[in-house]
Amino acid sequence: MEKLKDDQLEAFDTEYVHDQRWAPIARCIDRDFADRPFTFLDIGGGNGIFADRVLAHYPNARGVVLDNAQMLLDRNKPQERKRVVLGSAEDLATCCPGEHFDLIFFNWVLHHLVDGSSFSNTRRYVDQALHGAKGLLASGGRISIFENMYNGLVLDGLPGWLVYQLTSAKAIAGLVRRGGANTAGAGVCFRSRRQWEEVFTGCGLQILDYTDDKKWKIPLAYHVFLHIGNLRCGHLWLA
Repeated sequence: MEKLKDDQLEAFDTEYVHDQRWAPIARCIDRDFADRPFTFLDIGGGNGIFADRVLAHYPNARGVVLDNAQMLLDRNKPQERKRVVLGSAEDLATCCPGEHFDLIFFNWVLHHLVDGSSFSNTRRYVDQALHGAKGLLASGGRISIFENMYNGLVLDGLPGWLVYQLTSAKAIAGLVRRGGANTAGAGVCFRSRRQWEEVFTGCGLQILDYTDDKKWKIPLAYHVFLHIGNLRCGHLWLA
């Protein structure tokens, strides 16, 4: 699986879950876990800012931040109820042997699980991560996922395929990166809402809740050259 370089990781050393995006997570947690203690695993949790927010909001929670970038894990603030683990989403059983969690987060992680040499094989990494997460769920557990929805103008899956081809092509990585794609050379694989839902149900997961942001304002070139009908961020709550 392709990994981002340190300078590319720097661009993701931020927190994308603002108050509006936090609302559906809190609603789902409050509904399914009420006031009882729960444990969580934040896969690709990086600097731990999101995990810290969960812990601050739910004083009975305990969490693990897992990431394959030590430089990001090193930026976590020490927290008695938080533990950091260096590991990869593709091998979760090895990272957390014998552990089970009530809640597992994938915040904008799955589109980074790519095979830079094969679009068809990229799905395998996502399936592997989801099956691994299922294996770590406690009874009655939930999986929370944030992903960007690249919905096509006419051909639903074409935008994701085009973005993958551009960002995974190492020969033009410099040009693509200058065009604004931080993942150039490593690859990224976005999907439409329908495609993401097919991935999740195909892995035996049940979609309990879905919410999304308003449609993003995007340049005309995205519609013309990337066949994007609309682009938005979606949150899925799975069992």
